[in-house]
Amino acid sequence: MKHLFREPLVHFIILGGLLFAGHSLWQRHVSKADYTITVSPDEMERQATIFAGENRRQPTDEDLQALLFAYVEEQALMREASRMGLGDDDTIIRRRLAQKMRFMIEDVDPPKQPDEATLETWFNANVNKFVKPETRSFSHIYFSPEKHGKNLNVNLEKVRGIVDEADWESLGDPFMLKREFTRLSTIDVSRLFGADFAAGVFNAETTGWQGPIDSAFGRHLVRIDATTPKIVPKLEDVRAAVIREWQDESQRAANTQRLKDLIQKYKVVVEDVETQDDEAQESKVKDAE
Repeated sequence: MKHLFREPLVHFIILGGLLFAGHSLWQRHVSKADYTITVSPDEMERQATIFAGENRRQPTDEDLQALLFAYVEEQALMREASRMGLGDDDTIIRRRLAQKMRFMIEDVDPPKQPDEATLETWFNANVNKFVKPETRSFSHIYFSPEKHGKNLNVNLEKVRGIVDEADWESLGDPFMLKREFTRLSTIDVSRLFGADFAAGVFNAETTGWQGPIDSAFGRHLVRIDATTPKIVPKLEDVRAAVIREWQDESQRAANTQRLKDLIQKYKVVVEDVETQDDEAQESKVKDAE
C-alpha cells in the first residue's frame, strides 16, 4: 500500500482530483453568487434619494416596495442579458459605459487658485480672451436686388442724394431685420449680414451716410451712429474672470492627461487595408483547398 502511494501516477491522479473538486466548488460558489441579488441599505438609500429628487417628495412604504421590486427586476434582467451576450457589440451600451467612465475620470476637485506669478503669466499669454472688441452702432437703408434689378445702382444714387434731407426710415426697401443696430462687434455684424458687410461697416467713416456696402441680402447705405473703441483690460480689472478661465483650462488639461494615461495602458493595433485583404485572400485559398 505504501509502495502504491509512492507512484507518480497516483500522485498525479490525487492532485487532479483535488483540482477538479476545488474547481467544482469554486464554480458552484460563482454560480450561486451570480444568482444572488443582494440589496444593501446603501442601495435602497440611493434609490430613495433618486426618487425624492425626481418626485420632490420622500418615498412612502409603498414607493420603497416598488423601488425594491424595480431594482431586483433590473438586476435579474441585466444578468440574464449579460449571460446571453446581448450587450456584446451594442453601440448604445458601449457609449453609455464610456460616458460613465469619462464622468469618473473628470469627477475630481477643481484646481486650486493659482499664485500671483502663475496667474499673471497666464493672463499675459491669453489676454485676447478678455479684450472687449470695438463695437459700432449704425443705421442702414436696404435695397433689394430682386426689386430693383438693373436699376439698383441708379435708384441707390437717387436715395443717396436726398437721404440727408428726407426721413431716412421711409427710404429703401423693407428689411427682415432691424434698421438700427447698437454696439455690435465685427463678429456680431458678420453673423447677421456676412463678412463683407462687417468689413465695410468697420472701415466706414464715422460721419454721414456711407456706401453702398454689400451684404448677404443686397446693398445698403450705412450711417455710423456711435463707435466704442477696443478695450484691453488690466489683470486687476478682470481678476475673477481670469481665475475662472485658468481653472477651467487647467481642469480640461488634467482631464485630458488622465484620459491619455488610461489609454496608454492598452495596446492599440490598427490593421491596414492591405493586411485585411491578405487575410481574406488566405482564407479563400484555404477554403479552396
